[in-house]
Amino acid sequence: MNHPLLLIAMQEFTLNRRNKWVTSFAGLFAFLTLFISYFGMVTSGYSGFQDFARTSTSLINLTGFVIPLFALLLGVFSFISNREYLELLVAQPISRMQVLMGKYLGLLLTLLITTIAGFSIPGILISFTIGPAGILSYVTVILFSLLLAVVFSGCAILIAQIANRQQIALGVAISVWIFFEVVYGLAMLGATLYLSPAVLKSVLTLGLLGNPIDVFRVLSLLAVGGAEFFGPAGATLMKLVGSEAWAVFLGLAALLTWSVLPVVFAMRLFSRQNL
Repeated sequence: MNHPLLLIAMQEFTLNRRNKWVTSFAGLFAFLTLFISYFGMVTSGYSGFQDFARTSTSLINLTGFVIPLFALLLGVFSFISNREYLELLVAQPISRMQVLMGKYLGLLLTLLITTIAGFSIPGILISFTIGPAGILSYVTVILFSLLLAVVFSGCAILIAQIANRQQIALGVAISVWIFFEVVYGLAMLGATLYLSPAVLKSVLTLGLLGNPIDVFRVLSLLAVGGAEFFGPAGATLMKLVGSEAWAVFLGLAALLTWSVLPVVFAMRLFSRQNL
């Protein structure tokens, strides 16, 4: 535990844990997951806790909406809000890679614990009221949610290295979130109107892999057996690869690539910065 990287990670986690925005988000996310798990079928005339499979399906859109935004904002804030502390770390006899990775691991630990806490409360209540049927799909969606948090925390530290001012970095982070949540999907929808069917399949598949939020949704729907809810990109992916196993493999490969590349680029930028 005396390794500099681990010490920096634990210090970063401690600072984030004391942040009122982190605790507020943890409480809000837990409340929303609990609310959806109880009222998710109210439009069908049913109220009360759903089983794990239906709850998982209901939570996919919420997770794809909330987790990326929280990861981006917390990551940017964590890396830019206290420049004096960062400069002090860099002045120590440790490498910049250890500084960056230590802060990144502390950020990740905060995000992962917060996400798990948000899912755990309704999970425990469903287990006691409905039973454990379908819990495997629920756990799988949680794992994909954690991977989504890893992706956007990496994007956050890259944004923090590109934009040194907090206001600019926060604006870029929100813009990135809007792009993946709204603009990207509209662009894919526009492609279905103007491209020929022969080209459209490849464009939709590559487009799906280029949006980590869409990849998360497809993988999560596969986990709960909800392929009927796929959009055009997800349906095209299943048609091209021919099996769920290959779809899961490509989706995981895309998310892992999205997890690694932003961190690599951030490390290169951080090593050359003049703090």
